[in-house]
Amino acid sequence: MAKRQGPIISVFGGSRIAPGTEAYEAARRLGHLLARAGYIVCNGGYDGAMEATARGAKEAGGYTIGVTLRAFEPYAPNLFLDEEERAATLLARLERLTALGEGYVVLLGAIGTLLELALVWNLSVIGAAPGKPIVVVGAQWRRTLDAMRQHLLVRDVDLASLTLVETPDEAVAA
Repeated sequence: MAKRQGPIISVFGGSRIAPGTEAYEAARRLGHLLARAGYIVCNGGYDGAMEATARGAKEAGGYTIGVTLRAFEPYAPNLFLDEEERAATLLARLERLTALGEGYVVLLGAIGTLLELALVWNLSVIGAAPGKPIVVVGAQWRRTLDAMRQHLLVRDVDLASLTLVETPDEAVAA
């Protein structure tokens, strides 16, 4: 078993991403690349992008942490975790994922992933997470952020807190 050493990257992504899909394989590659680069992969610990990043990290000999939620107890954490931290509430889970991460990578997801992005992004904008990079992966996020800038009060300086990339390779390089 790998040891827990190295900086922790919290990865956010959708639980509905199915094995064998392009999104799953991209998440798996991200986990693999992060582990090879010496990072510990941390995520929400369940299916989809969470499973894929943990799986990729484990396949590369890396260490993984899953922050799970007691309210989800009927659902088992994925099998690729070295360590599980169980949070009592969703807010406690978000706080732990945020606190553990020395940087963040955001993959394809749904409302939960948007919530995670909004949280770390806001913390960055207000100066509460200095030096913690936020890397957002995929054209879907670029379109989403463009729409937010057009329809909400999102400023260019707010967007400067994010690094937008297209691929897992670019995410790790960033």
